[in-house]
Amino acid sequence: MGCPRWIRGCRNAGRAQRVIRQPLQFSNTSSVVWQANENHRQPYARSDRLGRTVATTSEEHVPVLIVGGGPVGLSLVIDLAWRGIACMLVERRDGSIPLPKMNGVNARTMEFCRRWGLADRVRNAGWPRDYPRRMQYVTDLRSPPLHVIDFGSDADRKPAAMTPEHFQRCPQTWFDPILREHAASFATNRLLYRTSLDRFEDRGDVVIATVTDRESGRQRNIAADYLVACDGAKSGVRETLGITMEGSPQLSFEINVYFECDEVFRPGERPSVMSWLFGPRGMWGTLSAIDGRSLWRLWLSQMPEDTDLETFDGARYVREAIGAQVPFKIVGMLPWQRQQRVANEFRRGRVFLCGDALHNQTPTGGFGMNTGIQDAVDLAWKIQGVEDGWAPERIFDSYLIERRPVAVRNVDEATFTFSKFLSVPALPALCELGAKGDAARAQLQRHFIQHEFEREYKNEGIVLGYRYDDSPLCVPDETPVPPYPTMTYTPTARPGARAPHAVLTDGRSTLDLFGRTFVLLRLGSNPPDADKLARAAAKRRVPLEVVNVPEPHVLTLYEQPLVLVRPDGHVAWRSASVPSAPLSIIDTIRGAN
Repeated sequence: MGCPRWIRGCRNAGRAQRVIRQPLQFSNTSSVVWQANENHRQPYARSDRLGRTVATTSEEHVPVLIVGGGPVGLSLVIDLAWRGIACMLVERRDGSIPLPKMNGVNARTMEFCRRWGLADRVRNAGWPRDYPRRMQYVTDLRSPPLHVIDFGSDADRKPAAMTPEHFQRCPQTWFDPILREHAASFATNRLLYRTSLDRFEDRGDVVIATVTDRESGRQRNIAADYLVACDGAKSGVRETLGITMEGSPQLSFEINVYFECDEVFRPGERPSVMSWLFGPRGMWGTLSAIDGRSLWRLWLSQMPEDTDLETFDGARYVREAIGAQVPFKIVGMLPWQRQQRVANEFRRGRVFLCGDALHNQTPTGGFGMNTGIQDAVDLAWKIQGVEDGWAPERIFDSYLIERRPVAVRNVDEATFTFSKFLSVPALPALCELGAKGDAARAQLQRHFIQHEFEREYKNEGIVLGYRYDDSPLCVPDETPVPPYPTMTYTPTARPGARAPHAVLTDGRSTLDLFGRTFVLLRLGSNPPDADKLARAAAKRRVPLEVVNVPEPHVLTLYEQPLVLVRPDGHVAWRSASVPSAPLSIIDTIRGAN
Protein backbone atom coordinates (compact mmCIF):
# COMPACT_ATOMS: atom_id res chain seq x y z
CA MET A 1 0.00 0.00 0.00
CA GLY A 2 1.07 3.64 -0.32
CA CYS A 3 0.76 6.65 -2.56
CA PRO A 4 1.22 6.35 -6.32
CA ARG A 5 4.57 7.08 -7.91
CA TRP A 6 3.33 10.28 -9.49
CA ILE A 7 2.95 11.87 -6.05
CA ARG A 8 6.53 12.77 -5.21
CA GLY A 9 7.87 12.49 -1.66
CA CYS A 10 4.88 10.59 -0.37
CA ARG A 11 6.82 8.06 1.65
CA ASN A 12 8.62 10.60 3.80
CA ALA A 13 8.14 9.80 7.50
CA GLY A 14 8.77 11.58 10.74
CA ARG A 15 6.73 14.75 10.11
CA ALA A 16 3.65 15.91 8.25
CA GLN A 17 4.53 16.63 4.62
CA ARG A 18 2.65 18.24 1.74
CA VAL A 19 2.67 15.88 -1.21
CA ILE A 20 0.49 17.77 -3.67
CA ARG A 21 1.37 21.45 -3.73
CA GLN A 22 -0.18 22.77 -6.92
CA PRO A 23 -3.95 22.48 -7.25
CA LEU A 24 -5.60 23.90 -10.34
CA GLN A 25 -4.93 27.60 -10.81
CA PHE A 26 -7.39 30.09 -12.25
CA SER A 27 -7.02 33.73 -13.16
CA ASN A 28 -8.21 36.24 -10.57
CA THR A 29 -9.11 38.81 -13.20
CA SER A 30 -12.31 39.40 -15.10
CA SER A 31 -12.53 41.32 -18.38
CA VAL A 32 -15.40 43.71 -18.95
CA VAL A 33 -16.72 45.06 -22.24
CA TRP A 34 -17.13 48.78 -21.57
CA GLN A 35 -19.96 50.63 -23.30
CA ALA A 36 -21.80 53.87 -22.65
CA ASN A 37 -25.00 53.16 -20.79
CA GLU A 38 -27.18 55.91 -19.41
CA ASN A 39 -29.86 53.87 -17.71
CA HIS A 40 -27.74 50.79 -16.86
CA ARG A 41 -30.52 48.52 -18.02
CA GLN A 42 -29.04 47.01 -21.18
CA PRO A 43 -27.00 43.83 -20.69
CA TYR A 44 -23.41 43.73 -21.84
CA ALA A 45 -21.08 40.77 -22.00
CA ARG A 46 -18.16 40.02 -19.76
CA SER A 47 -16.08 36.93 -19.20
CA ASP A 48 -15.75 35.50 -15.71
CA ARG A 49 -12.81 33.73 -14.07
CA LEU A 50 -13.47 30.62 -16.15
CA GLY A 51 -13.89 32.45 -19.44
CA ARG A 52 -17.68 32.02 -19.49
CA THR A 53 -19.77 34.80 -21.02
CA VAL A 54 -22.05 36.43 -18.47
CA ALA A 55 -24.50 39.28 -18.99
CA THR A 56 -23.96 42.43 -16.93
CA THR A 57 -25.38 45.94 -16.92
CA SER A 58 -22.67 47.79 -15.11
CA GLU A 59 -19.50 49.78 -15.65
CA GLU A 60 -17.67 47.71 -13.05
CA HIS A 61 -17.59 44.04 -12.26
CA VAL A 62 -16.44 42.28 -9.10
CA PRO A 63 -16.93 38.65 -8.12
CA VAL A 64 -18.18 39.54 -4.61
CA LEU A 65 -19.66 42.79 -3.32
CA ILE A 66 -19.69 42.95 0.49
CA VAL A 67 -21.92 45.46 2.27
CA GLY A 68 -20.69 46.39 5.73
CA GLY A 69 -17.15 46.94 6.97
CA GLY A 70 -17.30 45.64 10.52
CA PRO A 71 -15.25 42.65 11.70
CA VAL A 72 -17.47 40.12 9.90
CA GLY A 73 -17.37 41.93 6.56
CA LEU A 74 -13.62 42.45 6.84
CA SER A 75 -13.09 38.79 7.76
CA LEU A 76 -15.05 37.74 4.68
CA VAL A 77 -12.95 40.05 2.49
CA ILE A 78 -9.76 38.58 3.95
CA ASP A 79 -10.79 34.94 3.61
CA LEU A 80 -12.01 35.41 0.04
CA ALA A 81 -8.90 37.33 -1.00
CA TRP A 82 -6.72 34.70 0.70
CA ARG A 83 -8.46 32.22 -1.61
CA GLY A 84 -7.85 34.36 -4.69
CA ILE A 85 -11.34 35.86 -5.00
CA ALA A 86 -11.49 39.61 -5.69
CA CYS A 87 -13.89 41.65 -3.55
CA MET A 88 -15.30 45.11 -3.18
CA LEU A 89 -16.45 46.23 0.27
CA VAL A 90 -18.68 49.25 0.82
CA GLU A 91 -19.14 50.78 4.27
CA ARG A 92 -21.28 53.85 4.87
CA ARG A 93 -19.14 55.06 7.79
CA ASP A 94 -15.49 56.11 7.73
CA GLY A 95 -14.26 52.96 9.49
CA SER A 96 -13.38 54.60 12.81
CA ILE A 97 -14.59 52.95 16.03
CA PRO A 98 -15.42 55.70 18.56
CA LEU A 99 -17.20 53.34 20.99
CA PRO A 100 -16.14 49.68 20.82
CA LYS A 101 -18.99 47.17 21.02
CA MET A 102 -16.91 43.98 21.25
CA ASN A 103 -13.69 43.18 23.07
CA GLY A 104 -13.32 39.39 23.01
CA VAL A 105 -11.82 37.26 20.22
CA ASN A 106 -12.56 33.64 21.05
CA ALA A 107 -10.27 30.68 20.39
CA ARG A 108 -11.95 29.66 17.12
CA THR A 109 -11.69 33.16 15.71
CA MET A 110 -8.06 33.26 16.81
CA GLU A 111 -7.56 30.04 14.83
CA PHE A 112 -8.89 31.83 11.76
CA CYS A 113 -6.59 34.79 12.51
CA ARG A 114 -3.75 32.27 12.73
CA ARG A 115 -4.41 31.01 9.19
CA TRP A 116 -4.54 34.60 7.92
CA GLY A 117 -1.23 35.40 9.64
CA LEU A 118 -2.83 37.79 12.15
CA ALA A 119 -2.85 35.90 15.46
CA ASP A 120 0.35 37.49 16.76
CA ARG A 121 -0.88 40.96 15.83
CA VAL A 122 -4.13 40.41 17.72
CA ARG A 123 -2.27 39.01 20.72
CA ASN A 124 0.11 41.96 20.77
CA ALA A 125 -2.42 44.67 19.94
CA GLY A 126 -2.10 46.26 23.37
CA TRP A 127 -3.89 44.23 26.02
CA PRO A 128 -1.55 44.02 29.07
CA ARG A 129 -0.27 40.47 29.40
CA ASP A 130 -0.25 40.72 33.19
CA TYR A 131 -3.84 41.98 33.50
CA PRO A 132 -5.89 39.38 35.42
CA ARG A 133 -8.62 37.52 33.57
CA ARG A 134 -10.67 37.88 36.74
CA MET A 135 -14.46 38.05 36.85
CA GLN A 136 -16.18 39.18 40.03
CA TYR A 137 -19.71 39.63 41.32
CA VAL A 138 -20.02 42.66 43.58
CA THR A 139 -22.33 45.26 45.08
CA ASP A 140 -19.70 47.87 44.17
CA LEU A 141 -15.96 47.91 43.58
CA ARG A 142 -15.11 49.13 47.08
CA SER A 143 -16.96 46.29 48.81
CA PRO A 144 -15.72 42.69 49.22
CA PRO A 145 -16.70 40.56 46.20
CA LEU A 146 -19.61 38.16 46.51
CA HIS A 147 -17.97 35.63 44.18
CA VAL A 148 -14.81 35.51 42.03
CA ILE A 149 -13.74 33.50 38.97
CA ASP A 150 -10.04 34.03 38.31
CA PHE A 151 -8.27 32.58 35.26
CA GLY A 152 -4.94 34.28 35.94
CA SER A 153 -3.40 36.49 33.27
CA ASP A 154 -2.24 35.97 29.70
CA ALA A 155 1.31 35.75 31.03
CA ASP A 156 0.30 32.77 33.22
CA ARG A 157 -1.33 30.74 30.46
CA LYS A 158 0.05 27.41 29.36
CA PRO A 159 -0.49 25.93 25.87
CA ALA A 160 -4.06 24.68 25.54
CA ALA A 161 -4.66 21.00 24.84
CA MET A 162 -7.61 21.54 22.51
CA THR A 163 -6.48 24.49 20.38
CA PRO A 164 -3.27 26.21 19.32
CA GLU A 165 -4.84 29.55 20.26
CA HIS A 166 -6.40 31.11 23.36
CA PHE A 167 -9.24 33.55 23.85
CA GLN A 168 -7.80 37.04 23.47
CA ARG A 169 -9.11 40.33 24.75
CA CYS A 170 -8.84 42.81 21.90
CA PRO A 171 -11.38 45.64 21.74
CA GLN A 172 -12.92 46.57 18.44
CA THR A 173 -10.85 49.77 18.40
CA TRP A 174 -7.80 47.52 17.90
CA PHE A 175 -9.30 44.49 16.16
CA ASP A 176 -11.05 46.26 13.28
CA PRO A 177 -7.96 48.25 12.18
CA ILE A 178 -5.90 45.03 12.15
CA LEU A 179 -8.46 43.39 9.87
CA ARG A 180 -8.86 46.51 7.76
CA GLU A 181 -5.13 46.91 7.13
CA HIS A 182 -4.78 43.24 6.20
CA ALA A 183 -7.81 43.33 3.91
CA ALA A 184 -6.39 46.38 2.13
CA SER A 185 -3.05 44.61 1.61
CA PHE A 186 -4.56 42.36 -1.09
CA ALA A 187 -4.26 43.99 -4.51
CA THR A 188 -7.52 42.35 -5.61
CA ASN A 189 -9.57 44.07 -2.88
CA ARG A 190 -11.24 47.46 -2.96
CA LEU A 191 -12.44 48.92 0.34
CA LEU A 192 -14.78 51.88 -0.14
CA TYR A 193 -15.56 53.74 3.09
CA ARG A 194 -18.19 56.46 3.40
CA THR A 195 -19.93 54.64 0.58
CA SER A 196 -23.53 53.49 0.88
CA LEU A 197 -25.52 50.84 -0.94
CA ASP A 198 -28.49 52.61 -2.52
CA ARG A 199 -30.21 49.74 -4.27
CA PHE A 200 -29.57 46.33 -5.75
CA GLU A 201 -31.27 43.89 -8.09
CA ASP A 202 -30.67 40.18 -8.46
CA ARG A 203 -30.95 39.51 -12.20
CA GLY A 204 -30.54 35.75 -11.86
CA ASP A 205 -27.04 35.59 -13.32
CA VAL A 206 -25.65 38.77 -11.74
CA VAL A 207 -26.47 41.27 -8.98
CA ILE A 208 -26.59 44.91 -10.07
CA ALA A 209 -25.96 47.35 -7.23
CA THR A 210 -25.78 51.14 -7.09
CA VAL A 211 -23.46 52.63 -4.49
CA THR A 212 -22.83 56.27 -3.63
CA ASP A 213 -19.74 58.02 -2.31
CA ARG A 214 -21.22 60.00 0.60
CA GLU A 215 -18.60 62.74 0.37
CA SER A 216 -18.65 63.48 -3.35
CA GLY A 217 -22.14 62.23 -4.14
CA ARG A 218 -20.73 60.20 -7.04
CA GLN A 219 -22.72 57.09 -7.90
CA ARG A 220 -21.30 53.96 -9.43
CA ASN A 221 -22.97 50.81 -10.66
CA ILE A 222 -21.47 47.47 -9.76
CA ALA A 223 -22.13 44.10 -11.34
CA ALA A 224 -21.32 41.38 -8.83
CA ASP A 225 -21.56 37.64 -9.07
CA TYR A 226 -22.68 37.67 -5.43
CA LEU A 227 -23.67 40.25 -2.84
CA VAL A 228 -23.06 39.48 0.84
CA ALA A 229 -24.76 41.65 3.45
CA CYS A 230 -22.70 42.10 6.61
CA ASP A 231 -24.65 45.24 7.47
CA GLY A 232 -25.63 44.47 11.03
CA ALA A 233 -28.68 43.75 13.12
CA LYS A 234 -30.75 46.38 11.31
CA SER A 235 -29.69 45.04 7.91
CA GLY A 236 -31.15 47.08 5.09
CA VAL A 237 -30.44 44.26 2.65
CA ARG A 238 -32.37 41.78 4.78
CA GLU A 239 -35.25 44.23 5.07
CA THR A 240 -35.26 44.85 1.31
CA LEU A 241 -35.40 41.11 0.64
CA GLY A 242 -38.23 40.70 3.15
CA ILE A 243 -36.38 37.98 5.07
CA THR A 244 -38.00 37.49 8.46
CA MET A 245 -36.40 36.90 11.85
CA GLU A 246 -37.55 34.37 14.42
CA GLY A 247 -37.31 35.06 18.14
CA SER A 248 -37.53 38.00 20.51
CA PRO A 249 -36.62 41.46 19.17
CA GLN A 250 -36.07 42.81 22.68
CA LEU A 251 -35.04 41.03 25.86
CA SER A 252 -34.12 44.27 27.60
CA PHE A 253 -33.13 47.85 26.86
CA GLU A 254 -29.55 48.72 27.82
CA ILE A 255 -27.30 51.76 27.96
CA ASN A 256 -23.52 51.61 27.69
CA VAL A 257 -21.64 54.35 29.51
CA TYR A 258 -18.02 54.67 28.35
CA PHE A 259 -15.66 56.52 30.66
CA GLU A 260 -11.98 57.09 31.36
CA CYS A 261 -10.69 56.57 34.88
CA ASP A 262 -7.34 55.65 36.43
CA GLU A 263 -8.74 54.87 39.88
CA VAL A 264 -11.47 52.30 39.29
CA PHE A 265 -9.53 49.92 41.54
CA ARG A 266 -7.50 50.97 44.56
CA PRO A 267 -3.70 51.03 44.31
CA GLY A 268 -2.27 47.56 44.85
CA GLU A 269 -5.66 45.86 44.46
CA ARG A 270 -5.98 42.97 42.01
CA PRO A 271 -8.21 44.34 39.24
CA SER A 272 -10.99 42.49 37.46
CA VAL A 273 -11.65 42.52 33.75
CA MET A 274 -15.39 42.26 34.38
CA SER A 275 -17.47 43.12 37.44
CA TRP A 276 -21.15 42.18 37.60
CA LEU A 277 -23.06 44.62 39.83
CA PHE A 278 -25.88 43.55 42.15
CA GLY A 279 -28.19 45.47 44.43
CA PRO A 280 -31.18 44.66 46.63
CA ARG A 281 -33.36 44.24 43.52
CA GLY A 282 -30.91 42.05 41.60
CA MET A 283 -28.38 42.59 38.81
CA TRP A 284 -28.27 46.16 37.50
CA GLY A 285 -25.05 46.49 35.50
CA THR A 286 -21.66 45.25 34.39
CA LEU A 287 -18.34 47.08 34.43
CA SER A 288 -15.79 45.94 31.84
CA ALA A 289 -12.18 46.92 31.20
CA ILE A 290 -11.84 47.91 27.55
CA ASP A 291 -8.11 48.51 27.13
CA GLY A 292 -6.73 47.16 30.43
CA ARG A 293 -5.67 50.67 31.40
CA SER A 294 -8.07 53.58 31.69
CA LEU A 295 -11.03 53.01 29.35
CA TRP A 296 -14.12 51.33 30.82
CA ARG A 297 -17.63 50.40 29.76
CA LEU A 298 -20.54 50.28 32.18
CA TRP A 299 -23.50 48.25 30.89
CA LEU A 300 -26.71 49.41 32.53
CA SER A 301 -29.32 46.70 32.27
CA GLN A 302 -33.11 46.85 31.99
CA MET A 303 -33.33 50.60 31.59
CA PRO A 304 -36.55 52.40 30.61
CA GLU A 305 -36.98 52.40 26.84
CA ASP A 306 -37.88 56.10 26.79
CA THR A 307 -34.61 57.15 28.46
CA ASP A 308 -33.41 60.49 27.04
CA LEU A 309 -29.62 60.38 26.68
CA GLU A 310 -29.48 64.19 26.59
CA THR A 311 -30.58 64.34 30.23
CA PHE A 312 -29.48 60.88 31.39
CA ASP A 313 -27.14 61.01 34.41
CA GLY A 314 -24.61 58.36 33.48
CA ALA A 315 -22.12 59.75 36.00
CA ARG A 316 -24.39 58.76 38.87
CA TYR A 317 -24.24 55.11 37.83
CA VAL A 318 -20.46 55.22 37.39
CA ARG A 319 -20.10 56.51 40.96
CA GLU A 320 -22.44 53.79 42.24
CA ALA A 321 -20.47 51.09 40.44
CA ILE A 322 -17.09 52.24 41.74
CA GLY A 323 -18.42 52.93 45.24
CA ALA A 324 -16.16 55.93 45.79
CA GLN A 325 -15.66 59.52 44.69
CA VAL A 326 -12.84 59.29 42.16
CA PRO A 327 -12.14 61.45 39.09
CA PHE A 328 -13.45 60.13 35.78
CA LYS A 329 -14.55 61.43 32.39
CA ILE A 330 -17.52 60.13 30.40
CA VAL A 331 -16.53 59.82 26.73
CA GLY A 332 -19.77 58.47 25.27
CA MET A 333 -23.04 56.65 25.77
CA LEU A 334 -24.70 54.10 23.54
CA PRO A 335 -28.25 52.72 23.84
CA TRP A 336 -28.95 49.21 22.56
CA GLN A 337 -31.29 46.25 22.88
CA ARG A 338 -30.60 42.68 23.92
CA GLN A 339 -32.20 40.40 21.35
CA GLN A 340 -32.75 36.73 20.60
CA ARG A 341 -33.35 36.43 16.86
CA VAL A 342 -32.23 34.27 13.94
CA ALA A 343 -33.13 34.79 10.27
CA ASN A 344 -35.35 32.21 8.61
CA GLU A 345 -33.39 32.48 5.36
CA PHE A 346 -29.64 32.89 5.00
CA ARG A 347 -29.65 33.42 1.25
CA ARG A 348 -31.99 34.67 -1.45
CA GLY A 349 -30.66 33.86 -4.92
CA ARG A 350 -27.27 35.52 -5.33
CA VAL A 351 -27.62 37.59 -2.16
CA PHE A 352 -26.36 36.25 1.19
CA LEU A 353 -26.63 37.46 4.76
CA CYS A 354 -23.78 37.13 7.24
CA GLY A 355 -23.11 37.97 10.90
CA ASP A 356 -25.56 40.19 12.79
CA ALA A 357 -27.68 40.46 9.65
CA LEU A 358 -28.50 36.79 10.38
CA HIS A 359 -28.50 36.47 14.14
CA ASN A 360 -28.84 38.86 17.06
CA GLN A 361 -27.90 37.76 20.55
CA THR A 362 -27.16 39.21 23.95
CA PRO A 363 -23.39 39.67 24.46
CA THR A 364 -23.25 37.19 27.35
CA GLY A 365 -20.84 34.48 26.29
CA GLY A 366 -19.21 36.64 23.62
CA PHE A 367 -20.76 34.76 20.70
CA GLY A 368 -21.96 37.57 18.44
CA MET A 369 -19.00 38.66 16.30
CA ASN A 370 -17.31 35.28 16.66
CA THR A 371 -20.38 33.46 15.30
CA GLY A 372 -20.47 35.92 12.41
CA ILE A 373 -16.85 35.26 11.49
CA GLN A 374 -17.67 31.54 11.43
CA ASP A 375 -20.43 32.39 8.93
CA ALA A 376 -17.90 34.25 6.78
CA VAL A 377 -15.41 31.38 6.73
CA ASP A 378 -18.15 28.86 5.93
CA LEU A 379 -19.38 30.96 3.01
CA ALA A 380 -16.00 31.99 1.59
CA TRP A 381 -14.74 28.58 0.48
CA LYS A 382 -18.08 27.79 -1.15
CA ILE A 383 -17.95 31.01 -3.15
CA GLN A 384 -14.41 30.05 -4.12
CA GLY A 385 -15.63 26.67 -5.34
CA VAL A 386 -18.32 28.17 -7.56
CA GLU A 387 -16.10 30.98 -8.85
CA ASP A 388 -13.31 28.54 -9.69
CA GLY A 389 -15.72 26.13 -11.36
CA TRP A 390 -15.35 22.99 -9.24
CA ALA A 391 -18.58 23.42 -7.25
CA PRO A 392 -22.12 23.90 -8.54
CA GLU A 393 -24.21 26.76 -7.20
CA ARG A 394 -26.35 24.36 -5.20
CA ILE A 395 -23.44 24.10 -2.77
CA PHE A 396 -24.87 27.33 -1.36
CA ASP A 397 -27.90 25.42 -0.07
CA SER A 398 -25.58 24.04 2.60
CA TYR A 399 -25.00 27.51 4.06
CA LEU A 400 -28.38 27.55 5.82
CA ILE A 401 -28.23 23.85 6.70
CA GLU A 402 -24.84 24.19 8.36
CA ARG A 403 -24.93 27.61 9.91
CA ARG A 404 -28.50 28.12 11.12
CA PRO A 405 -28.40 25.36 13.80
CA VAL A 406 -25.14 26.84 15.09
CA ALA A 407 -26.66 30.33 15.16
CA VAL A 408 -29.78 29.10 16.97
CA ARG A 409 -27.71 27.28 19.55
CA ASN A 410 -25.43 30.25 20.18
CA VAL A 411 -28.29 32.73 20.38
CA ASP A 412 -30.22 30.48 22.77
CA GLU A 413 -27.13 29.86 24.91
CA ALA A 414 -26.46 33.60 25.19
CA THR A 415 -30.08 34.17 26.24
CA PHE A 416 -29.95 31.31 28.74
CA THR A 417 -26.78 32.70 30.29
CA PHE A 418 -28.26 36.18 30.54
CA SER A 419 -31.43 34.76 32.09
CA LYS A 420 -29.31 33.46 34.97
CA PHE A 421 -28.55 37.05 35.94
CA LEU A 422 -32.20 38.02 35.70
CA SER A 423 -33.10 35.09 37.96
CA VAL A 424 -30.98 36.37 40.85
CA PRO A 425 -33.41 36.81 43.76
CA ALA A 426 -34.17 40.20 45.25
CA LEU A 427 -32.41 40.46 48.61
CA PRO A 428 -33.37 43.70 50.41
CA ALA A 429 -30.60 43.26 52.99
CA LEU A 430 -27.84 42.64 50.43
CA CYS A 431 -26.03 45.93 51.03
CA GLU A 432 -26.66 46.15 54.78
CA LEU A 433 -23.99 45.75 57.42
CA GLY A 434 -24.46 43.11 60.09
CA ALA A 435 -25.91 39.61 60.26
CA LYS A 436 -28.78 40.16 57.82
CA GLY A 437 -26.46 41.55 55.18
CA ASP A 438 -23.94 38.74 55.71
CA ALA A 439 -26.69 36.14 55.31
CA ALA A 440 -27.99 37.77 52.10
CA ARG A 441 -24.51 37.90 50.59
CA ALA A 442 -23.81 34.27 51.51
CA GLN A 443 -27.13 33.27 49.93
CA LEU A 444 -26.20 35.05 46.71
CA GLN A 445 -22.77 33.43 46.62
CA ARG A 446 -24.39 30.00 46.90
CA HIS A 447 -26.73 30.98 44.07
CA PHE A 448 -23.79 31.81 41.78
CA ILE A 449 -22.14 28.45 42.44
CA GLN A 450 -25.27 26.29 42.28
CA HIS A 451 -26.42 27.85 39.00
CA GLU A 452 -22.99 27.62 37.30
CA PHE A 453 -22.51 31.30 36.56
CA GLU A 454 -19.02 30.44 35.28
CA ARG A 455 -20.78 28.91 32.26
CA GLU A 456 -20.50 32.31 30.56
CA TYR A 457 -16.71 31.99 30.48
CA LYS A 458 -16.29 28.21 30.29
CA ASN A 459 -17.96 27.50 26.97
CA GLU A 460 -15.45 25.47 24.94
CA GLY A 461 -18.24 23.19 23.76
CA ILE A 462 -19.84 26.16 21.99
CA VAL A 463 -16.61 27.72 20.75
CA LEU A 464 -14.79 24.61 19.46
CA GLY A 465 -17.42 21.90 19.45
CA TYR A 466 -19.91 23.22 16.91
CA ARG A 467 -20.59 20.65 14.20
CA TYR A 468 -22.36 20.31 10.87
CA ASP A 469 -23.97 16.94 11.59
CA ASP A 470 -26.66 17.31 8.93
CA SER A 471 -24.52 18.87 6.22
CA PRO A 472 -25.10 17.56 2.69
CA LEU A 473 -21.38 18.20 2.10
CA CYS A 474 -20.24 15.63 4.68
CA VAL A 475 -20.30 11.84 4.35
CA PRO A 476 -21.68 10.24 7.55
CA ASP A 477 -19.57 7.43 8.99
CA GLU A 478 -22.30 5.72 11.03
CA THR A 479 -20.65 6.48 14.36
CA PRO A 480 -22.95 7.55 17.22
CA VAL A 481 -23.67 11.26 17.46
CA PRO A 482 -21.51 12.50 20.34
CA PRO A 483 -22.96 14.69 23.11
CA TYR A 484 -23.00 18.43 22.63
CA PRO A 485 -22.16 19.98 26.02
CA THR A 486 -21.68 23.71 26.44
CA MET A 487 -18.93 23.98 29.02
CA THR A 488 -16.62 21.19 27.85
CA TYR A 489 -15.23 20.16 24.50
CA THR A 490 -14.31 16.60 23.56
CA PRO A 491 -12.32 16.46 20.30
CA THR A 492 -13.81 14.37 17.53
CA ALA A 493 -12.99 13.88 13.86
CA ARG A 494 -16.50 12.71 13.07
CA PRO A 495 -17.64 14.17 9.72
CA GLY A 496 -19.05 17.65 10.26
CA ALA A 497 -16.85 18.44 13.25
CA ARG A 498 -13.94 20.86 13.40
CA ALA A 499 -10.83 18.81 12.69
CA PRO A 500 -9.12 18.46 16.08
CA HIS A 501 -5.89 20.14 17.10
CA ALA A 502 -2.82 18.06 17.80
CA VAL A 503 0.81 19.11 18.03
CA LEU A 504 3.00 17.61 15.30
CA THR A 505 6.62 16.57 15.65
CA ASP A 506 7.83 19.79 14.04
CA GLY A 507 5.81 21.91 16.50
CA ARG A 508 3.01 22.86 14.16
CA SER A 509 -0.66 22.24 14.83
CA THR A 510 -2.73 19.94 12.66
CA LEU A 511 -4.86 23.03 12.06
CA ASP A 512 -1.90 24.59 10.23
CA LEU A 513 -2.34 21.92 7.54
CA PHE A 514 -5.81 23.14 6.53
CA GLY A 515 -7.06 26.17 4.66
CA ARG A 516 -7.00 26.98 0.98
CA THR A 517 -7.81 23.51 -0.38
CA PHE A 518 -9.28 20.22 0.67
CA VAL A 519 -6.70 18.18 2.57
CA LEU A 520 -6.58 14.38 2.63
CA LEU A 521 -4.74 13.21 5.73
CA ARG A 522 -2.97 9.86 5.58
CA LEU A 523 -2.45 9.02 9.23
CA GLY A 524 -0.17 6.54 10.92
CA SER A 525 2.84 4.53 9.78
CA ASN A 526 1.07 2.51 7.06
CA PRO A 527 -2.03 4.37 5.84
CA PRO A 528 -4.16 3.27 2.87
CA ASP A 529 -3.45 4.46 -0.65
CA ALA A 530 -4.66 7.98 -1.53
CA ASP A 531 -4.51 7.48 -5.30
CA LYS A 532 -8.21 6.88 -5.99
CA LEU A 533 -9.44 9.92 -4.09
CA ALA A 534 -6.69 12.13 -5.49
CA ARG A 535 -7.52 11.11 -9.07
CA ALA A 536 -11.25 11.58 -8.44
CA ALA A 537 -10.60 15.09 -7.13
CA ALA A 538 -8.43 15.89 -10.14
CA LYS A 539 -11.15 14.63 -12.48
CA ARG A 540 -13.65 17.02 -10.86
CA ARG A 541 -11.02 19.79 -10.73
CA VAL A 542 -11.35 19.97 -6.94
CA PRO A 543 -8.16 21.36 -5.34
CA LEU A 544 -6.79 18.68 -3.03
CA GLU A 545 -3.59 18.27 -1.07
CA VAL A 546 -2.50 14.95 0.39
CA VAL A 547 -0.60 15.14 3.66
CA ASN A 548 1.20 12.29 5.40
CA VAL A 549 1.05 12.49 9.19
CA PRO A 550 2.88 9.50 10.68
CA GLU A 551 2.60 10.53 14.34
CA PRO A 552 0.60 7.81 16.13
CA HIS A 553 -1.14 10.18 18.55
CA VAL A 554 -2.80 11.97 15.62
CA LEU A 555 -4.18 8.68 14.28
CA THR A 556 -5.50 7.91 17.76
CA LEU A 557 -7.21 11.30 17.93
CA TYR A 558 -8.70 11.14 14.42
CA GLU A 559 -9.60 7.43 14.79
CA GLN A 560 -9.32 6.59 11.06
CA PRO A 561 -6.22 6.58 8.81
CA LEU A 562 -7.90 8.47 5.94
CA VAL A 563 -9.51 11.80 6.84
CA LEU A 564 -10.67 14.39 4.31
CA VAL A 565 -10.81 17.94 5.67
CA ARG A 566 -12.62 20.84 3.99
CA PRO A 567 -11.10 24.26 3.32
CA ASP A 568 -12.87 25.62 6.42
CA GLY A 569 -11.20 23.03 8.65
CA HIS A 570 -14.22 20.76 9.16
CA VAL A 571 -14.06 17.04 8.49
CA ALA A 572 -15.92 15.97 5.34
CA TRP A 573 -15.18 12.22 5.32
CA ARG A 574 -13.06 9.61 7.07
CA SER A 575 -12.51 5.90 6.62
CA ALA A 576 -10.29 2.97 7.51
CA SER A 577 -9.97 1.90 3.89
CA VAL A 578 -9.81 3.06 0.30
CA PRO A 579 -13.29 4.12 -0.88
CA SER A 580 -15.01 1.98 -3.49
CA ALA A 581 -16.75 5.00 -5.06
CA PRO A 582 -14.30 7.91 -4.79
CA LEU A 583 -16.11 10.08 -7.34
CA SER A 584 -19.27 9.90 -5.26
CA ILE A 585 -17.36 11.15 -2.22
CA ILE A 586 -15.81 14.01 -4.18
CA ASP A 587 -19.20 14.93 -5.64
CA THR A 588 -20.70 15.00 -2.15
CA ILE A 589 -18.09 17.27 -0.64
CA ARG A 590 -18.30 19.72 -3.57
CA GLY A 591 -22.09 19.90 -3.40
CA ALA A 592 -22.85 17.97 -6.58
CA ASN A 593 -24.76 15.00 -5.10
